[in-house]
Amino acid sequence: MDKTLHQNRWNEIAWNGISFNKPAVWEIATLGRNYLMIGTHEYPRMEITWGISDKPASYQRDIKKLQARIYKQHLSAVDPWVPSAAWLAALNSYETNGFTWKRSESISFGVIVSCSTCRRVSLIQFFQHADEPDFFHDIAPRVLSSFIDHTNGSDRQWAVFDIRAILPTEFLIKTYQFSSGYMEMVFLSHGRQISFYRWSPASVLLSDRKLIDFAKSLHIYPDESTQNAEDANRIEWESVPSFGLWMRFSAFLPGRFSYHRVLIRHDIENNRILAIKAESKHKMDSSHLDRIFSSYEIAAA
Repeated sequence: MDKTLHQNRWNEIAWNGISFNKPAVWEIATLGRNYLMIGTHEYPRMEITWGISDKPASYQRDIKKLQARIYKQHLSAVDPWVPSAAWLAALNSYETNGFTWKRSESISFGVIVSCSTCRRVSLIQFFQHADEPDFFHDIAPRVLSSFIDHTNGSDRQWAVFDIRAILPTEFLIKTYQFSSGYMEMVFLSHGRQISFYRWSPASVLLSDRKLIDFAKSLHIYPDESTQNAEDANRIEWESVPSFGLWMRFSAFLPGRFSYHRVLIRHDIENNRILAIKAESKHKMDSSHLDRIFSSYEIAAA
């Protein structure tokens, strides 16, 4: 365990319907549509997987699936475990059942968390290596007390790696790609598409060219007929569909968008280039898009 864990910063992860706070030194090792592993493959700290249940949550059914999965992965038996008072207090709004399993070099304590409001069932477990001091009854409850599996409002936050954004809940994740120098997330909702992009380091990408030159090399750069407004660190285009025959015909074509709005900006402070592309078959509300565009940012270091 990191000796400075208690003094280190904490940050938030918000991904596909769930969110929680974690020590900043715990990084995302693996990310799936409904799965997160925090730490590294060799030294995992936390694992969470979740989904919506069509049936009332069954601890016995879930624990059997868990037992088979863990035995296959770790050749270790799963035993029931009664969470401590601190764990239960952190999850007092959920139905909670605990489990534990051990190997010679590590131990795991976890919970199956069921929410009656959103019907989401989440499996959360924490890992600790045999030669480390205990953090299960200190750090873990603090993580769990911040756990949220649904929103009561109309917006949903997305916060992974170094990016933050807010989207209406009806936008669902379609595709995503993360790497050290490039990030892309694409969301879809009823014929509307919002795409987020991030490139880094900007100092290298813009070392011998302006932002507009970099923008012209991107696949999201619009055609020549699109009006644009630009300055040294911000470029924005909007292409509004006409009301001709082709526009009416293209509205019935899947995957064809006639409205486009693109923003590309150089975040000098964080050494990043950020871009958002909004697409639809009809013009999207400008104030609505302004709110989405302004929410997209690099998290404070």
